[in-house]
Amino acid sequence: MRKTAVVTGAAGSLGRAFAVRLARAGWFVACADVNEAENRETLRQVVEAGGEGFCAACDVREPAQWRKLHDRLRAARPSLDLLVNNAGVAGAGEVGQFPLDDWQWVLDTNLRSVIVGCHTFAAWLRENPAGARVINVASLAAFAALPSMGAYNVAKSGVMALSETLRTEWAETKVGVTVVCPGFFASGLVTAARMMTEEQRNFTQKSMDAAGFTADDVAAAALQASERGRMYVVLPRRAHILWWLKRWFPRLYLRLLARQFRVARKRGKI
Repeated sequence: MRKTAVVTGAAGSLGRAFAVRLARAGWFVACADVNEAENRETLRQVVEAGGEGFCAACDVREPAQWRKLHDRLRAARPSLDLLVNNAGVAGAGEVGQFPLDDWQWVLDTNLRSVIVGCHTFAAWLRENPAGARVINVASLAAFAALPSMGAYNVAKSGVMALSETLRTEWAETKVGVTVVCPGFFASGLVTAARMMTEEQRNFTQKSMDAAGFTADDVAAAALQASERGRMYVVLPRRAHILWWLKRWFPRLYLRLLARQFRVARKRGKI
């Protein structure tokens, strides 16, 4: 019997990487995304890789669409083995300048969707006698607190807090929880980002191009960590340095970050 997974944001680079990797292992993958054309391409690659699945046109901001996905999948599959909350968007702008409507868009897509997804599938995940897993995709932004990324930072730190909460609430169950915090890697996040200046887009794109690791690397690390029961996935090495610096020397970290922000402003990079 094939194992069953839900992957949100399946039309994007990281969501597709999750779906295809699971397909290679013989999984049934429910590919959920609002981009129907690219989602169909993900499903095609899933089938080509040896898996099965279906496409679901799902706006993760809408609880009713989550429930529709849940009911459709539960009618078709005996159990749910993995929920991957991956869908996400980006926006850049300082507090007081970034529009409140855009704050809502980022928070609804990046944080509330993960809350609704976990809420909708919690009971079914816990019913799996063999055990089940949740992978929530956060970001380096969950702890790095980069200036001009307030909405994104808040959303992703919320994903981390939610994951830690679930880890404790479900400690006596067979449901494992993993939160993924990658740094920059090649993706389409910049294309759809709101309020980014040309300088910010160029900086972000250059950082992605120079990352040295891919969406497939992130998916591989996340799936391996989830299988081994690990809570946190932080990558690459530079992100680990920031992770430990922030944890052990938070005031020093914030002073250094503020200094870099002032310099970047003077040079017109933000």
